[in-house]
Amino acid sequence: MRPFIAIAVLLVATAGLADDSPLVKAAKASGGPKKKTTKKVITNADLEKSSGKKATPPPAAKPAAPPVTAPAGSIAEQDKLLHDRAAAKIRSEAAQAKVSDLEKELDRIEQAYYAENDPNYRDKTIAERFEQTKKQLETARKELADARDALEKLKPAATR
Repeated sequence: MRPFIAIAVLLVATAGLADDSPLVKAAKASGGPKKKTTKKVITNADLEKSSGKKATPPPAAKPAAPPVTAPAGSIAEQDKLLHDRAAAKIRSEAAQAKVSDLEKELDRIEQAYYAENDPNYRDKTIAERFEQTKKQLETARKELADARDALEKLKPAATR
């Protein structure tokens, strides 16, 4: 009985080793080397010899002409626009600086609130300053958004 089991184990082991690797399986699935196909290039001469209908494609649409831009304004208008852009940029930068400063101040007040041991001082004085600074920050953020919108409107159309 033991030799029979040994032979069965040996057969199962050899069957397991006989499996093809993934590379061999992929090569078998591809069907072996490809045969070259004969391709014929159709030329205008072949088309003239054919007896079928000749269809000509519709003419290609011409690309749309670039939009006509308005002539540049006077030098005074361009100078005013340049100064307006510069003023809007300065306003935007100032508003951004104000927002940054108020955010830092709000953070400092919040840290002072948690560091204070006197609950009366903390809840009266520091909490009031915190709310006041929060309102100022909201107002400054609105001003910043308005300044950025104004600056965006003054930018040339090509850079938008």
